[in-house]
Amino acid sequence: MRFLVSRAFLDDGRLHRLRSAHQSYWRRLLHQGVLLGGGTLEEGSREVLVLRASDRDTVHRVLGADPYTQERLTLSVTVQGLDNLLGAEERADPGPPRATGADTGADPAGRLSAHEWRVSRMMLEGLTNRQIAERLAVSPRAVEQHITRIYRKLSISRRAQLAVALRAEEVPAA
Repeated sequence: MRFLVSRAFLDDGRLHRLRSAHQSYWRRLLHQGVLLGGGTLEEGSREVLVLRASDRDTVHRVLGADPYTQERLTLSVTVQGLDNLLGAEERADPGPPRATGADTGADPAGRLSAHEWRVSRMMLEGLTNRQIAERLAVSPRAVEQHITRIYRKLSISRRAQLAVALRAEEVPAA
């Protein structure tokens, strides 16, 4: 299962001192396939992680071994089952909707294009706009424009609403 984790940290000088150990810990979990993606928000005072684990207890054990948690620098933690938020269709990861006929990606009915689905999945993985831009070899401004279109089509205004909105979006079978 995949889990979406949001954590806030205390404003404490120990964060800077432990950053290397924190990054090393998560880099190791990335190579093990436990950490699927993530990033920091609000100048390092928050982070969002996408983890693969068998259950919620395992997620809490993984978080408990993080140097920030061991030093009691974690202010709050939210763990959500990402597979449950996305629904069974996305768990199977059928990929982006296939273009049919004259559909070239700009759907007047408001459905997401294949490219917008890719961007949405990267957002759910916790990637920043800059990281998404690097992966897609486009400018951060282009990513912002894609996100604006995604928000408009899904009638949302924040990343936090994305998973729920995508669950309601129809994902055609691959």
